[in-house]
Amino acid sequence: MMKHLFFIAFSFCAIHFSFAQTTDSIPTIDTFPTIDSPFSYSSIHYRGSVTISMGEQTHSGQINLVNVIDSFLYIQLNAIIEVGRVLLTPDRFLLINKLEKNYFEGDYSFFQYLIDADIDFYTIQAIFNNFPFDIPDGITLSYEEEQGSFFKRLLFEITDYELKLHLEVKKVTFNDVPKVSATVPKNFTVIKFWEED
Repeated sequence: MMKHLFFIAFSFCAIHFSFAQTTDSIPTIDTFPTIDSPFSYSSIHYRGSVTISMGEQTHSGQINLVNVIDSFLYIQLNAIIEVGRVLLTPDRFLLINKLEKNYFEGDYSFFQYLIDADIDFYTIQAIFNNFPFDIPDGITLSYEEEQGSFFKRLLFEITDYELKLHLEVKKVTFNDVPKVSATVPKNFTVIKFWEED
């Protein structure tokens, strides 16, 4: 149960069954914009493909990420249909699971409860932007990038949970924030991470 709940929360896909792999319809760009430093932009919007595996289960889809630095981070995951959305602010974590019609809303303390790691908004923002930060024990990160450019690929692993997230960035836009929405539908039920099996 705990591994399943962690998979839902941290991989941002909120699913526990296989779904068909999708065709990548996002155009690939050959040259990524050059940035002077990790902090030389105030916002970033990128799209890409993502593969998430935990043990024997593997799921693939498309990711849409919008980050206004130090303000909010929005993630939307799609397969053939929308799987879910996550909205993070420095003090709030909202996960909406469109497939199972449930949601979690709270602070970041559930990471401490589930994996005994101090993970907050700034840690997650750093992971998805390749900003410098102290990586918690048990977590491995690697990026593929060109000199002076935003990363093209991210591999994130948590060994204890056999969790791997492979993200391939396809299109990047800096300092242009699209509209985002993360409203919980009235008929969705609450995800309770602290329930016993």
